Amino acid sequence: MAILREGDGVAQVELHSLHLRDGLDIPDGMLSEQERHRAAAFRSAEARRLFVAGRFLCRRVLGNLLGCAPQALSIAIALSGRPYLSDHPDIDFNISHVRDRVALAICRGGLIGIDIERLDAFSETEAREIMPMILSEHELDQMHQLDALDRHDAFVACWVQKEAVLKCLGQGFLADPQSVILVPGDTTYSINCQASDEPIFIRSGRMGDGETTDFQWAIATSRAATEPQWRHHIGGISL
Repeated sequence: MAILREGDGVAQVELHSLHLRDGLDIPDGMLSEQERHRAAAFRSAEARRLFVAGRFLCRRVLGNLLGCAPQALSIAIALSGRPYLSDHPDIDFNISHVRDRVALAICRGGLIGIDIERLDAFSETEAREIMPMILSEHELDQMHQLDALDRHDAFVACWVQKEAVLKCLGQGFLADPQSVILVPGDTTYSINCQASDEPIFIRSGRMGDGETTDFQWAIATSRAATEPQWRHHIGGISL
């Protein structure tokens, strides 16, 4: 994979997804000792598997990007819990995972956040209960003008966009998602956010397997970014 290059004030972005097929065991040999201890502390086997898969994907892809062994990467953790490359401050990355999918976003030239969610993540009842906690009054009014199916899809899209923004800012849903107001643009969404004085740029879409589109995704960057292209991996075979 070619090294990401920053140019003309535009951040360079790459997106990767790892599909964890049923029964696929992700090795933890390339994880750091601290990461293996953290993985062992998970009570849920599924949560442990997703954490290991996220670090596996991160180390394999970033190691290839930087031309070093995956085990040699120094991944530090900020006070907010956000991982970062202590030896490469010009490169930012973020991870999201759900069920059998792990997503990795890499950015040179700015900060990045990513979120991915299944389209069926919420029932109609759950979405109706959560909306007032996530949406501003204006967004909620707009959402209620849609029919049930469109409203559900629009809410999932809004959810991942807001979480990507807050992850880009290093806060996640510890901050108030209602403070993130999405503003439509030509090819991206910018935001008005009480947590940041600078604009945040969002790209969002859907992806899936074959003919189905099962996932909604969004990335948020601190600078305008190139059009991202997904690279999909199954297990560790193609990494």
